[in-house]
Amino acid sequence: MASVPFSFSLLLVSFLISWSMATASADQNSSSFIRTSCSRTLYPDLCYSSLSPYKRQVGDNPVMLARFAMNVTIGSLKPLSTYIDSVLQRSAADPSSGALKDCKELIGDAIDLVRKSEKEITGLEVMVGSQVKWRIGNAQTWLSAGMTNEGTCVNGFEETGSGGSGEDVEMEVRQKITRAKQLTSNALALVNSLLNSY
Repeated sequence: MASVPFSFSLLLVSFLISWSMATASADQNSSSFIRTSCSRTLYPDLCYSSLSPYKRQVGDNPVMLARFAMNVTIGSLKPLSTYIDSVLQRSAADPSSGALKDCKELIGDAIDLVRKSEKEITGLEVMVGSQVKWRIGNAQTWLSAGMTNEGTCVNGFEETGSGGSGEDVEMEVRQKITRAKQLTSNALALVNSLLNSY
């Protein structure tokens, strides 16, 4: 059986150490990039904690960061929509069910708007000129409309006033929608910052 030459083994170990150091450095640079970008949002801690798990995919690409922020937002809105569905199935006679039905529709529309925004900035890195500003403007408009829908959902509960067990549902929906609004706000801030990048 032939043995691996010592010089090859040394070369392989050297390569693995270099690769490991480069990966650690890239992760650290990406973490710094995300932290700096998130510092420009209204909710920097939430921004960083929600986006840092994606540092390898984001690198130092502001478009990828904004896209991941939108995907995180969608990821918070979908379970909220499912939760509202389950509450509606259990409590059709609840005084707040009208607000819940409206909220479900508004959240569905918000998901569509955020998804549309994410698609609009996909590939922005290779675009030039007015096309870039046009697409960023569209994404800004749709994200703002999504935030409006989220706010309208919460306002619907204020108008109906649930009382009783409906208050627990209302409080949970408010908490979830507040987090979704904060995530949407962060995504919008990151999209706004694209104007300075392109």
